[in-house]
Amino acid sequence: MVHGKVLKNLSLLQARKFDDQDILDDMQYLDEKLQASVQDLSSFDEYVSELKSGRLEWSPVHKSERFWRENAVNFNEKNYELLKILTRLLEVSKDPLILSVAVHDIGEYVRCYPRGKSVIEQIGGKQLAMTLLTHEDANVRYQALLAVQKMMVQNWEYLGKQLEQDTGVSASGTAGTKKSVIPAKG
Repeated sequence: MVHGKVLKNLSLLQARKFDDQDILDDMQYLDEKLQASVQDLSSFDEYVSELKSGRLEWSPVHKSERFWRENAVNFNEKNYELLKILTRLLEVSKDPLILSVAVHDIGEYVRCYPRGKSVIEQIGGKQLAMTLLTHEDANVRYQALLAVQKMMVQNWEYLGKQLEQDTGVSASGTAGTKKSVIPAKG
């Protein structure tokens, strides 16, 4: 019920005005129980449930930097089961939304797990991502391009430091404080 968007639909119903007090009480009870269930699920459990259902959409965990940093290593469990599901979705799904989210998630795994590139290459994810570069849907192509870029970059930290040295701008976009090397006349 939590993943079926019942909570969202319930909140829409609660915004309506009902004369029957029993309906209001039932909605309140259902809301309390669903809120408790949502809190019981960890974000990783929620992700696994969504992935195994095969109905990926842009839920908050897909875009969460913290989620990927904390959970990238969990994708290696059970002989890369979750990664294999993602690559399988890239093979069989025709839905542009599912393809976009799946290829994005593969890119995030690669970015956050040190050996992610080699793992994804071994299970065939890199080739599948590259084939999506020519997909008819623009968002699928965009997400595939980002994922392939992440697979091609050798070292994210090194790249950021090189950018700082070359431009004097930190990876966060702030200008560094460089001292002038021109001697003062005097």
